Amino acid sequence: MTTRAVGIDLGTTFSAIAYVNKFGVPEILHNAEGERITPSVVLFEGDDIIIGTYAKQAAVAYPEQVVEFVKRHMGDDDYSFEYRGEAYSAEKLSSFVIAKLKHDAELRLGHRVDQAVITVPAYFGHKQRSATIRAGELAGFKVLALLNEPTSAAYAYGLANPGVDKRLLVFDLGGGTFDVSIVHIKDHEITVLATTGDHQLGGKDWDDALIRHAADQFNQRHGMDPLDDLAAYHDLRSKCTSAKLSLSKRPKVQLFYDFRGKILRLELSRETFEDLTAPLLARCEALTRDVLDDAKLSPDDIDTIVLAGGSTRMPMVREMIRRRFDKEPAVDINPDECVSLGAALTAAIEASRIAGEAPPVDIRTHDVTSHSLGMVVYREGGLYNSRIIERNSRIPCDRSRDDYVTTHDGQTTMDLWLVQGENDDPLECNVLGHFEFYGIPSRAAGKSRLAVTYRYNANGIVEVEAMDLDSGQTLAHRLAAGTVTLEDLAKDRAPMAIVLLMDCSGSMYGRNLDDARAAAVMFAERTLGPNRTVGLVAFPGGLQCALTADVRRLREAVAGLTPIGGTPMAEGLITARDLMKSRAGVQRIFVVLTDGHPDDPEAAQNEAHRIRSQGGRVVTIGVGQQVRPEFLRALASRPEDFHYCNESVELQGTFINLATELG
Repeated sequence: MTTRAVGIDLGTTFSAIAYVNKFGVPEILHNAEGERITPSVVLFEGDDIIIGTYAKQAAVAYPEQVVEFVKRHMGDDDYSFEYRGEAYSAEKLSSFVIAKLKHDAELRLGHRVDQAVITVPAYFGHKQRSATIRAGELAGFKVLALLNEPTSAAYAYGLANPGVDKRLLVFDLGGGTFDVSIVHIKDHEITVLATTGDHQLGGKDWDDALIRHAADQFNQRHGMDPLDDLAAYHDLRSKCTSAKLSLSKRPKVQLFYDFRGKILRLELSRETFEDLTAPLLARCEALTRDVLDDAKLSPDDIDTIVLAGGSTRMPMVREMIRRRFDKEPAVDINPDECVSLGAALTAAIEASRIAGEAPPVDIRTHDVTSHSLGMVVYREGGLYNSRIIERNSRIPCDRSRDDYVTTHDGQTTMDLWLVQGENDDPLECNVLGHFEFYGIPSRAAGKSRLAVTYRYNANGIVEVEAMDLDSGQTLAHRLAAGTVTLEDLAKDRAPMAIVLLMDCSGSMYGRNLDDARAAAVMFAERTLGPNRTVGLVAFPGGLQCALTADVRRLREAVAGLTPIGGTPMAEGLITARDLMKSRAGVQRIFVVLTDGHPDDPEAAQNEAHRIRSQGGRVVTIGVGQQVRPEFLRALASRPEDFHYCNESVELQGTFINLATELG
């Protein structure tokens, strides 16, 4: 049996690593300091990066060089910790913790370990899970799998109680996250029935409540807030965390704290602590009710409550469980270690499978996804989360939809917004991204039929795939370029680029051009706004003003229009297309104003078709008796995008209506 695979419990406050020994039993690996669990704390000290107990103790002396509670920021692109001008992401910081565990495990075992199963909160979404895998890889591991922490705890319980047939409720309250899952164990099968949680709820929040209480008491007595000083905050956190741990064993403790020569002596009772943190426990209890409802079970249907996470040692937690389930929680396994032990067992099984060896034990798991996966659609004038895969679906799982069609001629790409969450409003969900599928064969509008498959893999990570049904070709996809957000779309702030193509042929001389100038300036003034730009192209004359939000520049460009020569509309369309390169999420509007017929009608039609096929919208405005309406109607993207004015004086009203519609 291979021993190069380990299980890692990457915790918010403490982490642990374990392996399966030669007897097939999972075993904790002590760190280099002889500890069974390692504080998930990173200290930057000169050129050294130090992990663990020393780093935790150094927080008071070097608060600006210490970073804690990184797990709560996993998958957050906006989070970073800076030291000596270098920014460290949450996954990079987590990789330092994992690398420390790896190094110490290799010292204990005497050989290299390079395969790992890493546990994650069941309620982690796609971004947090992906970041966890990257952290493991940065630390030098091949990540065999991610394992939900409650499932891992159930693994450890099943190993300690072989042959059981029970429904478990796994109550996992760690330092920074909370999960609650219902699991059915029967023979060699571990099946998760339902899971829910909150990855921003954990023992840290109990600490924070006590810290705020102590700081308020200090401020009332001495008129100073110790939370304003970073070193003082870390010192107070250390004392409050110690007091919290003591209150799990004693009914009251004395908290002594000094700051700037002032001393606080505060007697804390367990009753006071529980009153301060009652809302936190209520959140845990509400989520426990939710998971029972999701599984369509009552408390009486639960055979055993398994505790995981050090915060379950608080008496208030165990009392709530007794009250709700009328039974004592199991004491078969250590809540600090059960998650890493289950991960080690999974790692050994996965490594044996890869190596073609017999697994140390025959246990199979069936997990579920903790979040629904949806796509964003328009419904009743607004954005809506259309859920494709419902939460608590068994993973891996996939769902396909084959009712997608292209919407314009020559369309070769398709956009898709993905979200995770239960709310109908996609802005209340976790936006996974704006994806662009490309490589669709060029066909007429509606002639390309597409199927999209949405998938949760075994690690709970989202995958999406699209296929052109007519050719059977799988389409490549990428994150769409650009800075458009879902909120921009919901609040009509999606970027829009508009180019005015003005006929400057000789027939526009005099009042016709004067009226056109006035209408164009008025249109620009009404259209410009957040994320809106307007450019100006003349035919003949070419580019007069690049895309801008500066109305002064546009006025000057419009004032400089001069009528001369023929009507080279195709050249104007080419110039406008070059100006308005296609960008994801940006609406491109081409407004063509002419008083006659182009010199090159076939070329103009070809260019207009090319713009439409690339997702641009063509609006045509004809004015005067020389216009051929049928030709301009054919250029426009849709019938209502053609406008005709008998006289040039009607231009202003036409442009007002167009500006209103675009706004």
